[in-house]
Parts: sequence; structure tokens; C-alpha cells
Amino acid sequence: MKKIIVLISICFSLISCKEKSTVETSFAIPENALPIEEQAVAQNEATSVKSTTASDGTKIDYDLSEMNSNMVYSQVFNMMVEPEIYDDKVVKMRGNFVAYENSPTANGGTSYAVIISDALACCQQGIEFKYDFEGKLPKEGDVITVTGVYVTAMLPGDVVFNYVKADSVEM
Repeated sequence: MKKIIVLISICFSLISCKEKSTVETSFAIPENALPIEEQAVAQNEATSVKSTTASDGTKIDYDLSEMNSNMVYSQVFNMMVEPEIYDDKVVKMRGNFVAYENSPTANGGTSYAVIISDALACCQQGIEFKYDFEGKLPKEGDVITVTGVYVTAMLPGDVVFNYVKADSVEM
């Protein structure tokens, strides 16, 4: 049953929160507001952590492992909503490992994902990743750190599929 819930979470990328925020925010939209595409890029740049460098010298464009839980949850949601912004960018993420069998995204094989929760742990999102563990799989639920390139692909039926092509997985 748990694997079905995780699969649904990954496929739809969002399970609604059980608690609603009581904080209200308001802001004025300036008359010279940017077009929507430029707003997305500006928001993306404003919310990303300063780029870091992996141990192999690779520039990390989005280091989700350094963000607080609410910020990383928001960033992952944005990655699912606007994947074109993140395509071919190097991301580093930290969360709980999960593997599920008979995955349509792995042609019926096993898929792997990092599950990321918000601060209250009421909402979870998963990002699937592809990596050759060479038989040394982490245990289900282990906290792992994945670094790799964010990829947008198409599944049959014109279904958009996002995943990270992992260069490294730290356990």
C-alpha cells in the first residue's frame, strides 16, 4: 500500500496538505511588471541558493540540500510545474530513498526516487532519478543525497516525464 501511495505522489507530484496556512500575504503588482516567462526566470533566480560546486568540480545550479524544508518543497513543486526552467540544470537534492517495481517510467522495471517533505511532513513530493547502483541499493527510507542533471522526457501518449540523471548518490 505504501508503494502505491508513493507512486501516486511521484506521478502527480503533490499531495494536498491537511493543514491550511493562516498567514495572509498581499503585494502590489507594479505597473511595469515583467512578462510571465521573465517573471518565472526572475523567481527561479531569486529562490535558488548560490551555486555551489560538487566534489568533482561540477557546478550545481540548484542545491536543494541547502534549503530549508519549506523552500525545498516549494522549489520541487516549481520543478514539476515549470520543468523547462530546470531542464539540463545540475541539481543536488536530499531526502528519503524509495524504490518501486513495475514502473511505467522504467519500462516495467524498478524506479528510484527521493521523497521530500515540507516542514510539517504533511506534504510530500518525489523526484525520480536514474542511477546504476551496481547492486548496492540503499534501504527503503534511508536518507540519501542525489546530484545530477534534471531531464524532461516524453512518455507514450505525450506525457511529460521529469527525472534526474544522477551522477552520484551519497548514502
